[in-house]
Amino acid sequence: MSETPLLQLRGVVKSYAEAGRRHTVLAGVDLSIARGEIVVLLGRSGSGKSTLLNLLAGIDPPSAGSIELAGRSLGALVERQRTLLRRHQIGFIFQFFNLVPTLTVRENLLLPLELADRLDDAGHHRALDLLARVGLAERADSFPDVLSGGEQQRVAIARALVHTPPLVLADEPTGNLDEDTAAPVLELLESAVREAGATLVMATHSREVAHLADRVLRVRDGHLVDETPTALDAGPTEVLAS
Repeated sequence: MSETPLLQLRGVVKSYAEAGRRHTVLAGVDLSIARGEIVVLLGRSGSGKSTLLNLLAGIDPPSAGSIELAGRSLGALVERQRTLLRRHQIGFIFQFFNLVPTLTVRENLLLPLELADRLDDAGHHRALDLLARVGLAERADSFPDVLSGGEQQRVAIARALVHTPPLVLADEPTGNLDEDTAAPVLELLESAVREAGATLVMATHSREVAHLADRVLRVRDGHLVDETPTALDAGPTEVLAS
């Protein structure tokens, strides 16, 4: 892994006005994530996992603090620049797949390439190679509604990687799958991300995915507690403080 972090958060705060009061979701987050690292964010619903992913993607701005992706400050970018950064630098995987129902599997994979102005012969070949990698080469001309949940999520994994982003963000990627389907999808996600050399930040409420991660961080009361197995041997450590 590179010594220069792909993601760097300094003093990140996120709060909302709610029922006449200020609700703080994240309280002074300091965090570095290395290139090629797989980080799992654990936490109950509403703990701030998805909020943190949205901040990392530049979808929402922090209330205070700074976030850098590949050395670029997200706060210094205008909305159009953040949109282009997402198209080129980030792949997304969602709980409900978010495949475009009117596009075939192949067309869903080509969409990120088209948005990034990289829809050339090499892009077409990469899309087909990734479909084969996730075991769905024969479904290239099928529409999402004829695929099982596990198959749709495998397509979503391929779509997230097709434009070779350095960062992949996954929000409860197996939350809509049963346990037997979720396990192979997670194994595929890990192997595909590691093969691509990408960084993965995955939010989940399931402790079972921790074995896939290089680091496990629990979001609790606006802070992160390191629950990586080696850290747990010495007792939980709060790595983010207000």
